[in-house]
Amino acid sequence: MGSAIKHFVELVEQAGTVFEVANTIRGLVENHWEFPKGIDQNVNNLKRKRDELNGQKEDVESRIKSELRPRKKVKKEVDLWIENVKRINGEIPNLESKVRGSSFFPRGFLVKNVRKKEEEVEELLEKGRFSDDLVVNDLSWIGQVLPTPSLVVETIKCKKNEIMQHLRNDEVQKIGVYGMPGVGKTSVVTLVNNELLKGEIEFKIIVWVTVARNCSVIELQNKIAKAMNVSISEDEDETLRAGMLSEILSEKGRFVLILDDVWERFCFEKVGIPESSKGKLVLTSRSLDVCRRMDCQVVKMEPLSNEDAWTLFSDKVGQNLMSSIDLQPIAKSIVERCAGLPLVIVIVASSMRSEDSFPIWRNALAELNRNISSIIEIKDKVYQQL
Repeated sequence: MGSAIKHFVELVEQAGTVFEVANTIRGLVENHWEFPKGIDQNVNNLKRKRDELNGQKEDVESRIKSELRPRKKVKKEVDLWIENVKRINGEIPNLESKVRGSSFFPRGFLVKNVRKKEEEVEELLEKGRFSDDLVVNDLSWIGQVLPTPSLVVETIKCKKNEIMQHLRNDEVQKIGVYGMPGVGKTSVVTLVNNELLKGEIEFKIIVWVTVARNCSVIELQNKIAKAMNVSISEDEDETLRAGMLSEILSEKGRFVLILDDVWERFCFEKVGIPESSKGKLVLTSRSLDVCRRMDCQVVKMEPLSNEDAWTLFSDKVGQNLMSSIDLQPIAKSIVERCAGLPLVIVIVASSMRSEDSFPIWRNALAELNRNISSIIEIKDKVYQQL
């Protein structure tokens, strides 16, 4: 009798277990299974919408290319949208493969997955209709485009290219551009500054500082900090300030520091300019000795060639005026007396612009001949007589 009762209890327990399993299966079917009729068409609709999404993605990427400039970056929401499109492009083939490889009953569990994926694609299509710009200012960039002459002659272009070549060379850290006053040192490094801001070489920080004569260490530190829109301690302790400046420059990443018109050698460590592979220094100086003592790769600025000098003079004085047969010989003599110095050429040409009187041109040449010895004083004052 006891064994019969025990057997009955076991049957009841088994029946309960079967009942629970049946309920579980029924719940799964009710919640996750649908009649899979038409699922192949759903997959095709999903693929069609995916293709539409990829077309939208190509349009967005084309817009990014047209809008992206140096010192700009793609908006975060746009980056995330593109990443989501890439993700869903990887998920759809896997889902399609599961549907194609499943029999009738397993397919019923995939119907909702296909619909859900279709809803995701539709949502991305809606979000991808960006009406505003796709890029924003990249605040990690530092630098300022500087005004440059409308005409850049070949001599200056060649020197700019030489400096850019040194900047591409990992073995060169410091570049010293030297030459007499008015020969075009500032003009050429201005071109370099603007070229760097185009992003051809990956420097995110381009700092321009005009040093000038008798500039103290603290003054130079302040100028560099101001150019970078950062503040350093107002304490007069040069060492403390140097440490702060060096830390800021090091944390900013790859940088180019352009120091225009350096008169004397200075210690990088005292100023706070880190000498590392991340940073490059470009300086201009009238002194070859300064460039050498600061361990620079030297670039010598040469006077303009006769052809470049005449091109620059004609451009500034006016091409129509230079078509005069009577004025050309005097004008060429004046250009010759300017000794290939761009600054002198520009000043003289500008003063004679639109002047078509032959006697005035003749007097200008005579005046220039009388005062040529005092026009250029290399050490201190430049073009005083001009």
